[in-house]
Amino acid sequence: MATKSRIAALITHMQQGLLERDTPARLALLAALSGEHLLLLGPPGTAKSEMARRLHTIVDDNRYFERLLTRFSVPEELFGPLSIKALEQDRYLRQTKGYLPESAIAFIDEIFKANSAILNSLLTLLNERQFDNGSERVAVPLISVIAASNELPESAELNALYDRFLLRFQVNPINDDSFTQLLTLNHSYQAPDDSQRLSQAELDAIRDGANQLELSDALIRLLHSLRTFLAEQDITISDRRWRKVIKLIKVSAFCNGETQAGLFDAWLLPHCMWQQPEQFAVLNTWLKEHIAADPGFSPTLMAELVDSWQQRLDQDGDPVLPALNEQGYQLYLDEQGQPVTEAQGQRQRTNEKGELLYHQPRLTNSRFTGDEIRNLGGHLDQYQPILESYQRPTALQAKAWPAAHIESRLRQLDERIAELTQYLSWLDQQLTDLPERLRQHLWLEPELSAQIQQQLTQQQKQLTQQQARLQQLHEGFAALPVEA
Repeated sequence: MATKSRIAALITHMQQGLLERDTPARLALLAALSGEHLLLLGPPGTAKSEMARRLHTIVDDNRYFERLLTRFSVPEELFGPLSIKALEQDRYLRQTKGYLPESAIAFIDEIFKANSAILNSLLTLLNERQFDNGSERVAVPLISVIAASNELPESAELNALYDRFLLRFQVNPINDDSFTQLLTLNHSYQAPDDSQRLSQAELDAIRDGANQLELSDALIRLLHSLRTFLAEQDITISDRRWRKVIKLIKVSAFCNGETQAGLFDAWLLPHCMWQQPEQFAVLNTWLKEHIAADPGFSPTLMAELVDSWQQRLDQDGDPVLPALNEQGYQLYLDEQGQPVTEAQGQRQRTNEKGELLYHQPRLTNSRFTGDEIRNLGGHLDQYQPILESYQRPTALQAKAWPAAHIESRLRQLDERIAELTQYLSWLDQQLTDLPERLRQHLWLEPELSAQIQQQLTQQQKQLTQQQARLQQLHEGFAALPVEA
């Protein structure tokens, strides 16, 4: 709980005085806690650099680096100048003090202006936390980088750099509703006290603790569903990125005081999966529809399952054979409710010799309109088959099933009912203290919290209805005739 309250205080520091920037503030802090990087995409003047400057005040390592790249930037701007003394000794070394290789938090503006001269070293530094200084590869103290850009990378060589930023957020100018507040805003940022700042040892402890958490079965099912959805949207996610997302999810759960990573920790998925900004809205809509519903017990899936069992019962419980007359023709009811035979319902036709022919009637639902049926002279599609009222006594034969068949049906239904009952019990517990849990959650936004509340309540109602249907089906199968 101490960790959670401390992180909550740091979130407040990150958000103070910023309008409509709660989510990127949370993402920036989560990136630092996880050792990942955040990309902010948007126009100038939208508080992108302010996020990085605030982030470096929450860690006790105050080494901060900031640089704006251009197409003409050289390695010295990021990694430091060459050492003249080292060159005199035929050694190729850089003076890295005060530059990116010796910073804890960094902000790189216009990141995709990086050219090939600095790209390889930048990739290694971001991913492996190592820097090649001359003939030596040295570890760097980098915690997190916040990068900014007005546009996405255009060349293929920058795709690897783009992929290094696990978290992404598109920053827009504030809405009209907040414009007056922007004009009258009078706030200066107050950095947290030294006692509130996080040390490297504390960051390591958070990551180690998060690594011990398991993923809930519901979350695993949700991730499987998301992977299928991503494939449908032609969004490709590398295996490496999936592994990093899992690490991020676990840190989210650990900081919130959870004993395992669950569905609510999926809040960050849309911020990790989009490749193009317009994809975020699609992913966010998907998340709102699924974050509270275990995919294995979604109302739609359960309704389809129960419908399939209803079809089985209908097939197994059909007690009669079609009614036939003495000549063996199947009996139907015509428009006047009178019994007619198969032969009477046929359409009369003659061949070239004038001999009477019969057109075999279709016994499926007609695709013709009422007028078309009448014009055809009458098809049996418009007649109701007689199964009980006019059948010969010998035609009414009850189906009796082997006992093993009925037992198998009932056993399978018992398993489905037990699973659904157990899930509904869990769901009832979830709803008991849900409002308070959502209110105290570190990361969830109010809008998403409201969506979760509505989803779970609706899911409970719909699944309770399906549970009742399963019980009725169980009674129906138990009542079927059994062979002696």
